This record gives sequence, structure tokens and C-alpha cells, in this order.
Amino acid sequence: MQENERPTGAAQEPTEGTGDTRHLNRRLFLGGLGAAAATALVAQSGANSPAWASSETTAQLPASMEPPQTMAMRTFSKIDGTPVYYWRGDRGNTSLRNWQCTEAFYDRLVVWIRDLRDLSADGGFGGIDFLVSAGFYVNKSGQHGAGTAMDLDLVRWNGGRQSSPLDGHHSASDKTLRRRYLAVDATCRRRFRYVLDGWYNSDHHDHIHADFGGLPTLCQKGSSSDTKFVQAMCNNFMGSGLAVDGIWGSKTQSAFTQAKNKLSIEGDPHTNLDSWRNMLARIARHGFRDDAF
Repeated sequence: MQENERPTGAAQEPTEGTGDTRHLNRRLFLGGLGAAAATALVAQSGANSPAWASSETTAQLPASMEPPQTMAMRTFSKIDGTPVYYWRGDRGNTSLRNWQCTEAFYDRLVVWIRDLRDLSADGGFGGIDFLVSAGFYVNKSGQHGAGTAMDLDLVRWNGGRQSSPLDGHHSASDKTLRRRYLAVDATCRRRFRYVLDGWYNSDHHDHIHADFGGLPTLCQKGSSSDTKFVQAMCNNFMGSGLAVDGIWGSKTQSAFTQAKNKLSIEGDPHTNLDSWRNMLARIARHGFRDDAF
């Protein structure tokens, strides 16, 4: 993953406060969730048992995903009880893997997957059977090399519905799949600052990259990633007919304002954390319901 937009350093993320976000705070334990607490709370969720039974055996990941022993990393095979598989070169393999990331990034993954469960459930989806990833820590420069990034290949829910960046669902002929992809994309943008999807560039045609850099999460007009997401969102939910070119021009501004009004968003998503997160939550609900706005 390469991201030329990222500013130097990462700002501290403000605390959420009002509207939909405060509601999700109570339901999803959004503030300062520790990994130990996350593990203790897994039993409270009925959505963690995969329909595709894991072999419960651990298979080796590529050597590039093994961090040096000098790096302090958390090893995990599940995120808040949900298995994470590796299908590159062996599609359908349900062996568990020893993924690596920092403790803080794992905590954020727990917050994200609880968002994903909750918002997809509001759209009538069942629990999440499993995730598929192309990597967390990877021996390369940038956020992957720091153990603070995720490449998401696929989400599968109980009953068989799935969203598959691996299969290029952002460009699927079926609008339902495109909207569902945007819903998953939106949940990532609620919790991770830099989210690079299939619209961003050809390098991300088969996965959604989400990383820990550049917090807080706001909609930035100067970000090609944010702008292309907004343009694709307006096209797929409102038929705006925008060029997905990453340039925030007058047509993109007009469509964004229309979407913001249709979704009844208060405040400025460009400067207010709650406003942007609330907007993303409502986009996700519409996407999981396959519902225009």
C-alpha cells in the first residue's frame, strides 16, 4: 500500500459525543476498549460462531508476515471471536492463522468489527461467520510494516451473504453488491483514517486497506481516497453520475450536500468527527438494506 496523502504524524482521536455515535458508544463500547476486555466480552455475542467450521488447526502465513522478535506484537487468529482466514493462493482454506499487529491496532479492530456487526444487523444481516484478510503486519514500509494496517478481502455473514473486495465487488454489475461493498467501506472509514478501496487505484481492486495513520477520521476534500468514496457513494445511492476522479469540484460538492441532507446529518463532516461518523453509519445502513437515499 502506498499513500501519498498521509500527513506526518498521527493526531489523537477526539472522543465521540452526540447523535448516532453516542448511541453506538453505549452499544459497542467505543471508548478505550482493551484487548483483555474484548476477549472477556466475546461470550456476550451470539454472532461469533462461523457456519463454516474452522479446522482449529493453525497454518503458516508467508514469511513476510512474521515480524522480528524485537517488535512488540499481538498474535491473534480471531477478531473478537470471529475467525480471520487467508485465501491468497488457497481459496476456501479455513485453517486458523497467527496474524500479527500492535495491541492498540487490535483494540481498534475489535471496535470496528462490532460496528460492522451492529450496522449490518440493522440491515437484516445475521452474525458474521468469518473474515478473509490479505495481511496485517507485513514486512514492508508504511503502516503494514508498523503492524497498524489491515487488508480486508472478504466478509461472510450467516446465511451466505458476503461482501468480497477479493472479487472486485466495487465494480460488480449488481448494484446490491456495490452498495454492500460501500457499506463495509463506510464501517472501515468510521474507525480508520486511511481507507483505500477499489475506486482508489488498481492496486486495491481486490482488497480494502485500512490503517491507523492520520487520525482523526474526517471527510477531507483534499484526500483522493475520501473524495472517490464520496463520488462512488453518491453515484450508487443517488445516481449522481459523477466522475470518480478524486477531485472535489462543484458537482461533487452539490451531490455531497444532497446526500448529507437526505441522510439528515447535522454539523460539518469535514470538521466534526460525530457528523462524519454519523453520516458513515447511515450510509452503511442504507448499503446493507440495499436502499437508495
